[in-house]
Amino acid sequence: MSPKTREDLLRRFARVDDPEIEARSQWILQALLAHSPEVKEQLIEQGVEKGIERGIETGQLTEARALLHRVLARRGFTPTAAMETRIDACSELDTLHRWLDQAMTSASAEEALA
Repeated sequence: MSPKTREDLLRRFARVDDPEIEARSQWILQALLAHSPEVKEQLIEQGVEKGIERGIETGQLTEARALLHRVLARRGFTPTAAMETRIDACSELDTLHRWLDQAMTSASAEEALA
């Protein structure tokens, strides 16, 4: 396919505010997928894999946060509101694990989250 044809297709299938044009684009896409079941299956598999990965990752983050809160509470530490926000906003599993490890031996909540 020539670069010009490729550009034309991308321009024609760009999202638009006109619902009628958008409906036509969606119909064409569905027709193409109906004639290419292999591509449709690949897209479904990729979506399922990503969903599973995100679910596992989200579950691990939630569990690590809960464990960190529990260890801090068991150690008698009362994190400030800012610390609580920092823990709940953390999306790095490695960081949460490091904080959890530090919380087990630290002298304060501040030290645990250093």
